[in-house]
Amino acid sequence: MSFQNGQIKKCKTEVRGAGMDEYAIKDELQKYAKDMAVLYAEDNEGIREDISNILRKFFYVVDTAENGTKALDMYTSRCYDIVISDIRMPGLDGIELTGKIKAINPEQVVIITTAYEDHSCMYELINLGVDKFIAKPINLLTLLTRLLHVTIRLNDRKTHIADMLAIARLSAMNEILANIAHHWRQPLSAIGLYAQELPELHMDGQLDIQTLNNCVADIMKLVKSMSHTIDEFRQHFRSTDNKEVFNIADAIDDAVFIVKDTINCNGINLIKEYETDVTIEGNKRRFSNVLILELLCNSIDALLTDKPNNPYIKLHVTTKDNKTVVTVSNNGGLISDKAISKLYEPYFSTKSVAAGSGLGLYLARMLLEREFNGTISAINIDGGVEFRIEL
Repeated sequence: MSFQNGQIKKCKTEVRGAGMDEYAIKDELQKYAKDMAVLYAEDNEGIREDISNILRKFFYVVDTAENGTKALDMYTSRCYDIVISDIRMPGLDGIELTGKIKAINPEQVVIITTAYEDHSCMYELINLGVDKFIAKPINLLTLLTRLLHVTIRLNDRKTHIADMLAIARLSAMNEILANIAHHWRQPLSAIGLYAQELPELHMDGQLDIQTLNNCVADIMKLVKSMSHTIDEFRQHFRSTDNKEVFNIADAIDDAVFIVKDTINCNGINLIKEYETDVTIEGNKRRFSNVLILELLCNSIDALLTDKPNNPYIKLHVTTKDNKTVVTVSNNGGLISDKAISKLYEPYFSTKSVAAGSGLGLYLARMLLEREFNGTISAINIDGGVEFRIEL
């Protein structure tokens, strides 16, 4: 069937070149699209209603907009897996909408519907990175086939992101284990001394019941302290996929907690400049453990390598022009312009092969763009580097 001006027309049930019939396509699409969100922009009310009703049979969320301006407002307020837009709309048209969306998230999947054969527009949209085109009147099976292609690709991408998150989680766990080892070193040494001292006291006849009880009490205090350390780190690394409105300063301090001993032991001055009550919506643990912790660890590594006088890490949170801005800066040496341009590429690292995998900043950028609709950039400042996050 095809859709034109709100009317439904019958068509063939085979998809050319797809090798799948209508039922197979629908079954596959339901499997891949069930957890995805779609934003559909179309100024024709009849077409908008017909297509959105079809989309709702497959997708978890389907939001509609009658023009590009409203669609952009909706896009900036939540995350969408797929954006479908007509090319000709009053005000902000499909080309302008695509450009603004791609500026926010270069990897956003965009499908354009059009009744026009304007090749210059097509070239412009291709250059902007449009994923698929669908001619009007919209053929239902063509629409579903295009959607199946992009949902399969998105599913593969989400699987890849999940794998990268697992890698980041392991990296953060390594950092946590190092800090737990630091916390435990002193109490373990003390327990070892008690273990050596008790037999000697017994051999010398000095191990009375009071001395034994005192030693046992001291050992239990040390064990309790070690157990408390485990509980603290477990709380700060508890896994959750829930989204919530959270205070950015609290999320940053969660990341600081994990590396605070490394910072203190190496004489690094930690400077906090937080604007109060700045909040965002998203997954707090991922923001803290993947994004902020990665930037902190990079700053620490740079300072330990460069060894500047008066090493520092500065954390700054503010709001500007209706955006939340977080900066993480240090004086651990400059990065070449060429390296800065490649910082977020997978497997690129400014560290030695043994010291870094080159996945941390790549994953941080993916998380920021796809889950928080944000951007990250880096610039050289006096004696070091500043990472800037805009949300």
